[in-house]
Amino acid sequence: MICPFCNMANRDDAKFCKGCGRTLHAEPPPAPVAPAEAQEAAPIAPPPPSPAGSSAAEDLSLAPTLILTPEKMMAFHSRRWQQEIEQEDHAHAGSHAADMPTVLMAPSLDTEQGSVQAQDVAQAPTMGTSGESASIPPPLPGTAPVDAAPVSGEVTRKDPAATAPVQAAGVAADSVQGEDTGMQQQQPAAEQPAPPAQGGQQVQQSSQNTPPAAATTQASGDFPVLAVGTGLSGGRYEVTQVINEDAQEHIYQVIDQQGYQHCWNCGSEQNAEGDEFCIDCGAELLGVAYLMHEYSTSENKEAVLQGNIVNTFVEQGHTYAIEQVQADKNPFPDGVHLLAAALSDAGNIRRDEPNEDSTLTLLIQRIHESQSVPLGVFIVADGMGGHDSGQVASRVVINTVAERMTRELLEVPLASEKDSQQQAKLPDEDDLVNLLHGAIQDANNKICQINQQNKTDMGSTVTGFMVVRNHSYIINVGDSRTYMIRAGQRYQLTTDHSLVGQLVAGGLIQPDEVYTHPQRSQIFRSLGDKPNVQIDLFKQELYPGDIILSCSDGLWEMVRDPQIESILNTAPDPQTACTQLIEAANANGGEDNISAVIVCVR
Repeated sequence: MICPFCNMANRDDAKFCKGCGRTLHAEPPPAPVAPAEAQEAAPIAPPPPSPAGSSAAEDLSLAPTLILTPEKMMAFHSRRWQQEIEQEDHAHAGSHAADMPTVLMAPSLDTEQGSVQAQDVAQAPTMGTSGESASIPPPLPGTAPVDAAPVSGEVTRKDPAATAPVQAAGVAADSVQGEDTGMQQQQPAAEQPAPPAQGGQQVQQSSQNTPPAAATTQASGDFPVLAVGTGLSGGRYEVTQVINEDAQEHIYQVIDQQGYQHCWNCGSEQNAEGDEFCIDCGAELLGVAYLMHEYSTSENKEAVLQGNIVNTFVEQGHTYAIEQVQADKNPFPDGVHLLAAALSDAGNIRRDEPNEDSTLTLLIQRIHESQSVPLGVFIVADGMGGHDSGQVASRVVINTVAERMTRELLEVPLASEKDSQQQAKLPDEDDLVNLLHGAIQDANNKICQINQQNKTDMGSTVTGFMVVRNHSYIINVGDSRTYMIRAGQRYQLTTDHSLVGQLVAGGLIQPDEVYTHPQRSQIFRSLGDKPNVQIDLFKQELYPGDIILSCSDGLWEMVRDPQIESILNTAPDPQTACTQLIEAANANGGEDNISAVIVCVR
């Protein structure tokens, strides 16, 4: 069969051209030829006169009903089929490039590795840590800033059974900073949640900062690492990168130079040497990237059969397994859905006094074309100051943040959408970071103005987060906290700006001593203290099943972290979780005002 587009000769049963990947139309079967005797005996009827004004094309609606033999019926339809093919080819001869058929491209490891390299490297913490965070050492001074390039080719391997905090430290929340915001860049020194395990595994490169080509000199003589450019299986697989090396297994990125033997898309093995596209699905066959696992023959060969293996072979005493790269699936195919709740209580000891805590839950969730796009702001403010000034300070924080966020995130976009009749777009990341930081700074300035005018000394802590699509932006000033539950494990995202927090960070006291230390109420950073306050602000990607809790110190000082984790994991909904946390705090003493804001990601 000849391809009408590139004139490449293909097999008769090919569905796609092996030269250009386009769909092939089956050639019409040859018309049966009647025997010579039948042709001579058949009377030759004169052609019927053509009516005046008739078109050259046959009009079946005007044709008389005829009873044709199967041979004539086949010849008639074959002729019409051939005419349709010629007309279609003529119509597509000058078609635009946009009308060209879609050609499947081979998957590549570069996109997966590039996405990991593009992630921000979290900044060094502000000497703050608390709770169990001391089990993770803070980054050394002089670590790479946010924009520093990561180690070349570094990719992380996500083990489905491994989400321990120590491993999670390598997948830190991304620090984000606006250019002129003056905020504090921070990587929280507490535990940092790792992304949950996905269907397709990634691979982790060796921690050594050695180029892959030079890695061959570092392996043992019994199990050397293959150099880049090495060919295996008769030159079919060429090593392009050394990804991981240890005593039991070496992992490489390889290119299949003979992709025609096995189509990466449909698995067809009917292609021939020289075919550039699969004749069964049209996928490109050249330059397909795979992961190759190399095992010593002394190792357990059953390990070779794990994963999506497309080929195995033994060469020079070593066993090799070729693994097809799996594309990451979107964790939110229908968009991000949020369930939020908030609750505040004065506490047992201060029941007769004004509650100095304030909370904000602002959630807008729009659904367009079956995709849910949330935008939410969730804040907890813990006021401080005598003569009823604490509740005023926390209320100023909440009102200021709510007013600015509502104005710039809702009123302006909705007005623009109404005028243009087009869907309003969310601001980009830099604008969102500047907006959140600016709202907190506005609250700080207002409290400073009130203190100056009224000769007061009120202030407030603030913690919380903003959720936009599948990312959260966590903010913190003071000793209120924000936690995350991921895959059933608890992570403290924020750092306490308190004296005991610094003592824990310096190794002078144990983490458990923060609950009973006589100076646990002394904080060194709060809103209203000075005009330009340092605000911790960083970014955290969200996944289905994540639970985020922001709370005042009246909760986490009364309810230990393991109990917080247990309640968040077992409560059926955010409102029930808030109620149970406050009840637990009061049951354990209730010495301060207790506030909690909880958001569940679905």
